[in-house]
Amino acid sequence: MTQAASLLRLQELDLAILRSNKRLQELPEKQEILAVRTKTRDVTELHRKADLLVHKLNHDLKAHQDEIASLTEKLATEQEKVTATSDHRAAQSITREMDGLRRRQDKLEMESLQLMERIEKATAQIVKIDEALTQLAEKDAVLVAQFQKVGGALQKDIKALEKERGEVALLLAKETLTRYEQSRESKGGVGVGRLEGDQCSACRMSLPMERVRELDAGPDIGTCPQCRRLIVVRTESPE
Repeated sequence: MTQAASLLRLQELDLAILRSNKRLQELPEKQEILAVRTKTRDVTELHRKADLLVHKLNHDLKAHQDEIASLTEKLATEQEKVTATSDHRAAQSITREMDGLRRRQDKLEMESLQLMERIEKATAQIVKIDEALTQLAEKDAVLVAQFQKVGGALQKDIKALEKERGEVALLLAKETLTRYEQSRESKGGVGVGRLEGDQCSACRMSLPMERVRELDAGPDIGTCPQCRRLIVVRTESPE
């Protein structure tokens, strides 16, 4: 294989690798996996907030229940005082205090019922969130398996292309390879064109006939006077 033919083959391989890598990055399974994992993070955050809410509600409920129990004991003690006293005024004072304790107890019991309802709703929501997380995990596993199947085949192709690229690169003169790499980097991945009639296949510009004659008279690999890429004039050197 001539230097010119090797150069064109190197360009073909580089473009094939570029396309395959782009396909790998744009696989729909990959985008879907990212979407599922974003959703999973959002739902996990909801789970965390729901857990915190249930914890706080249970804490508040226990505080209410503890206070209700304390009030119940205090009411029983105060009732014993009323029963034991013969002082009418003292009995009235204790009774008024007991009325206040009962109002506080009734309020706490009502709030406790409301807290229990909220805990029940929040707990049911956590169950739904757990189910959603399970479904998301299952979907993630299926998508990952699909991605590994399709992406694995692409990665295998890329590896084979890269292996051949390394072999072809060794066939090129160091100076030619360096010029090609520099041109490819500065020209968006296309570092070489070929002379087709009076046009450069890379930039698609028509060259003045004087320049075409100069290229024809020169080496197999020249420089396009328009885009400054390497340009293959012929793949087989004239004998």
